Amino acid sequence: MNYFQRGTLISIPAQRMAAGYVVLSVGVLMAISGGTWDVTNHLLNKPETFFSPPHAILYAGAGTAVAGAVLVLSAARAEKKFDLPARIAIIGVALLVSAGPVDFGWHSVFGLDGLLSPPHAVLVSGMVASAVGALTGIVYAWPRLEQKALPRALIVLVMLPVWLTAAGALHMFSLPFSDTAYFNFNPYPQAAVAVSTLGFPLVTAAVLLAASRLSGRKFGTMSILAGAFVTVGILTSILPNDALHATVPFYLSAVIPLVAADAVLSRWKSQKAVLFAGALIGAAFFMLYFPLITHTYNEVLSPERAVWASLTAIIYFEMLQGVFPLVAAPAAAMGVLGAMMGQKMVERAEVSLLK
Repeated sequence: MNYFQRGTLISIPAQRMAAGYVVLSVGVLMAISGGTWDVTNHLLNKPETFFSPPHAILYAGAGTAVAGAVLVLSAARAEKKFDLPARIAIIGVALLVSAGPVDFGWHSVFGLDGLLSPPHAVLVSGMVASAVGALTGIVYAWPRLEQKALPRALIVLVMLPVWLTAAGALHMFSLPFSDTAYFNFNPYPQAAVAVSTLGFPLVTAAVLLAASRLSGRKFGTMSILAGAFVTVGILTSILPNDALHATVPFYLSAVIPLVAADAVLSRWKSQKAVLFAGALIGAAFFMLYFPLITHTYNEVLSPERAVWASLTAIIYFEMLQGVFPLVAAPAAAMGVLGAMMGQKMVERAEVSLLK
């Protein structure tokens, strides 16, 4: 069955496929936001209940992701073509849904679990796979709808869950929140610092440069995406903690180097502009991942000092002067590498679309 839109014949399955990927991205965005908020509540020692607002958002997001996966699956069956993005998305949603029973079983046997645990590993893996599947799926599906380019709002919508879930995975392997009664899955402090210093700049630059390239390096896409990321961080990690409210202006300033990188990319189309933008983005990671990153570096600098919620800002700004000069160079280098990776991934997608 087909219908005409703007004089172009568009298949209903193709439209359903694109809609499914969009719904899936929204679901993952809700789930990872609820999960991050839940981590903040744990740090604030708020009572853990099943019907807490963070859990409600997380499970509503999982349900929305399932709805998106159903649309993708039905469209794939209608077209008799189950391509790689659809497979990744479906597998991701299956992991996301299965994490619930796995988590329940783990709690039943071992009680409270830490941030890094088998159930949470399944959950985050499902989120990452779902987000990546939805992103790649919409990149390939949209041209079939006879549109010239991905709209800016759509790029931000499908890129943001990828960025947030990838950052969540890095936090899982770097934050010291996994020492429980039965297991201690806390990463070695030096290894955790290495994961943060190298991983966050790489992921950040790759996501932002890919978004910029998808928009034809037009100014604004990267800036809006950065603003959306910071907004989610404020809502889930800063505003729930009264002691951090005064840091909101500082955290908002983290978008300044990213806007500058956006301006450079849109003004100069050379490869040197990409490298410069990547370095600028990479060096900004220490602000972008506040406040959680405070716990990671404190484990190396002052392991005997507890990072209480009321002391997070004080400790962070103390270490900012000493830590940032040490991590700026490797972070900038990883940002350059991430920028090249993000650009290359979009270039390969563009080439495959022409075949």
